[in-house]
Amino acid sequence: MENNVYFSTLRKHLYGLSEEERDDVVSFYQEYAVDAKLSGETLINEFGTPKQLARRVLVDYSIKYDDAAEEEAVDCATGLRQRESSRVKRQLNLLWVVVIGLLTSIIWVPAALAVMLGLFLVIVAGVAVAIILLSLLAMGLFQIVGGFAVIGQSWQTSVLQIGLGITFVGIQIVAWPVGWLIVRTIFASLMKFVKFLGRRFSHSGGTQNGETI
Repeated sequence: MENNVYFSTLRKHLYGLSEEERDDVVSFYQEYAVDAKLSGETLINEFGTPKQLARRVLVDYSIKYDDAAEEEAVDCATGLRQRESSRVKRQLNLLWVVVIGLLTSIIWVPAALAVMLGLFLVIVAGVAVAIILLSLLAMGLFQIVGGFAVIGQSWQTSVLQIGLGITFVGIQIVAWPVGWLIVRTIFASLMKFVKFLGRRFSHSGGTQNGETI
C-alpha cells in the first residue's frame, strides 16, 4: 500500500477529531514513516492497517480528553448533578470507543468482552439497588396506610405499623445516596480497567494485532 493511500485512508477513519487534530495525527505519522523509511508492508508491520491505527489514536485521544475533563471538573463551578451527568455521558462514550477499538483486533476481543460484561454487571447492580429501595418505599407506605386503617381496632398495632412505615420511608433519605455511591464506585472501577486496557491498546501496533473488521 502506497504511503499516500495509507495516510488518506487513516484520515478518513479519524472521525470525531477536528480537522486540526486530524492534520496533527497524519503529519506525525507521516514524519515518523519518512524518518524510519517505512512504506508498503513495512508501514503496515509497524503501524497496523489504517483502521487499526485510527482506532488506537481515537482511544488515546478519548482517554486524554477524559483525564483532562476530570481535572477541570475539580475547579468547575457547575452543580454536582450536572457534573455527574456530564461525567457519565463522557465515560460511556469513552467505553464505547475503547470497545470498538478492541474489537478491531482478534487478540483484544476477550478484553472487549470483559468490558461489556463489566458494564452489564454495573447495570444489574444499579437495577438491583433501585428495586430494593423502591420495594422498601412501597412497604413503608403500605405499613403507614395499614396502620391508619386499623387505628380504631388496635392502637398498639396501628402505632407499630405506622412506626415501621415511617422507618422504611425515612431510610430512603440515606439509602439512595448510599446506593448511588455503590453503583458509582463499581462504575469507576470499571472505567479504571477500561482506561488501563485502552492505554495498552493505543500503544500496541503492527500486523500482530490481526484486524477483524
